[in-house]
Amino acid sequence: MDKLKLPRLISDGMILQQNKKCRIWGWDIPGRKVLVSFLGEEYVAVTNDRGKWEVWLKEQSFGGPYAMLISDDAGNEKIVENILVGEVWFCSGQSNMELPMERVKDKYPQEIADCTNSAIRTFKITEHADFHGPLQDVLTGEWKAASAGTILQFSATAYFFAGALYQMTGVPVGLINASLGGSRIESWMGRDMLEGYSEFLALADQYGDARFIEERLKRNMRQSEAWHRNLDEKDKGLKEGWHKEDTDTAKWKETGLPFFFRDTDLTGFIGSVWFRRKFTVSAKMAGKTAKLWLGTIVDSDVVFINGMQVGRTDYQYPPRKYTVPEGLLREGENTIVIRVKCEKGKGRFTPGKKYALWTDEEEVSMEGVWLYREGASCGEIPETDFVNWKPTGLYHGMTAPCHNYTIAGILWYQGESNTHVPDVYLDLQERMIRGYRAAWQDENLPFYYVQLPNYAIDIHDSDTDETGYGWPAVRELQRQALRVPHTGMVVSMDLGEDNDLHPLNKKDIGFRLALIAGAKLYGLDTEYMGPVPEKAEVQEHAEKGSCIVITCSHVKGGMYAFSESKGKKINDFEVAGSDGIFYPAQACIEKDKITVTCKKVDSPAKIRYCFKNTASGALVYNRAGLPMSPFVMEL
Repeated sequence: MDKLKLPRLISDGMILQQNKKCRIWGWDIPGRKVLVSFLGEEYVAVTNDRGKWEVWLKEQSFGGPYAMLISDDAGNEKIVENILVGEVWFCSGQSNMELPMERVKDKYPQEIADCTNSAIRTFKITEHADFHGPLQDVLTGEWKAASAGTILQFSATAYFFAGALYQMTGVPVGLINASLGGSRIESWMGRDMLEGYSEFLALADQYGDARFIEERLKRNMRQSEAWHRNLDEKDKGLKEGWHKEDTDTAKWKETGLPFFFRDTDLTGFIGSVWFRRKFTVSAKMAGKTAKLWLGTIVDSDVVFINGMQVGRTDYQYPPRKYTVPEGLLREGENTIVIRVKCEKGKGRFTPGKKYALWTDEEEVSMEGVWLYREGASCGEIPETDFVNWKPTGLYHGMTAPCHNYTIAGILWYQGESNTHVPDVYLDLQERMIRGYRAAWQDENLPFYYVQLPNYAIDIHDSDTDETGYGWPAVRELQRQALRVPHTGMVVSMDLGEDNDLHPLNKKDIGFRLALIAGAKLYGLDTEYMGPVPEKAEVQEHAEKGSCIVITCSHVKGGMYAFSESKGKKINDFEVAGSDGIFYPAQACIEKDKITVTCKKVDSPAKIRYCFKNTASGALVYNRAGLPMSPFVMEL
């Protein structure tokens, strides 16, 4: 009877970790002898009373492809083919780690077109939460090599990391991707890591009840369907067909697009709003397939051109990139209509994005004056209970089953969903690092992560000051986590987009992660982080009075200030006295030091840099082109 079974990770196309002993495991009938044959060596195990077996392969140098034969004494066998030996990284976090190459394909068309490296492979685990304890095996996933047919499914951050690392080392790179948009750090932690956090553990217990989860999921669906149905039934635009070209616009108002609803009489509006305008198409563009980009819209939209639907998006974050089919555009006057649903009174057509209809030869701007009319108003949509974000769920369902697989290290990009209560983030991240290292049985397992980037559109600096809440606070706690040995952090304050939670520049994120790995793990002689403030001292200056002199490391060749959009002036240092009130300060750079002065503070007690959602001036870089992290320091 064939009971020989392998975990999903041990399958065709897998990459095994080089220069470490690698565990190969599986299941069979208790008491059976299992033989693993690999690279001329044989390894024997006997299944225990629970039917599990494991062997440890000898350390191997990178190479391949190879095959592995696994058989038992009952005559059953499995062959795993196309195996490479190289570097394996476990990649986790929320949406900015999950974000696939599909979302950045317009930014990196050449990289996608040139993608033919079968030495870069990914194993993507689909979203799954389990609150009853760690699964023995992941429920989904298969190894896929980077190619034209697979590249769009890769995590963009992880892929660019792997590509840069491969260029640096020439070694195959495997990526185990366990990530989920919106998830909080506690959802990626086990119960042992959350000991003492009674509220988190109580939630994990509550969601361990299958009937409770089922009811919550049904409630989510009932409430969402009821809200949308009620709005649709009331919407005059649906009843009267406002998407049609002959719609009477006598009662419609004017607005400029893009814009925030809060800046018009639509402030706080919840419900549906219809927008329309006329635009002119040349004979050259008429009849052709075209691209229609409409930035991002809060919250959802349906788009019509000349009465025909050409696009639809049901939530706010994806960029609106629609295709106008061949034959729809006509020479001369055309009509575009957009129906927008606002769920929480924060509607907008996001400024700073591209709004245009275009082909490779011609472009028609969609910015400017539009007509609009309210279809119907209603109450705020009920909150969705995101079951899979609850404590321990994703860890048990996606991470824990991977602990048997030998890896080089962990890449982590998360924090956005914990900015509402950041006071415990440092403790949680440190617990997580310790917990993962214990589970992988490697106390020095590298843990490299991305600090939150600049982002401002949905948050305000007035809500994120010295009270310690918000994005700036989480960035500072992420910086402090570098005190844990064998960690590294990418500073991304210059790589985000003030108007987008999901910045597209994942290539530089991946490259900076690879710099850390190259320098700290692979011994490459390269700078891997920006200027680091080592000490800050108050000095008396004859002309300037009290000055703060910050001495930095990682500044070989000196430092400079730069912002592509905000010039070369540093505006983001602030100084506080004993009263804790911060005032803007002036800063100048000389070699490895930054001198900061603030005439409003006679006796400086604290200094901070870029403790804001986004920088207002130039950032400080070293000569390697890496930025200094935002920081807070006592004096």
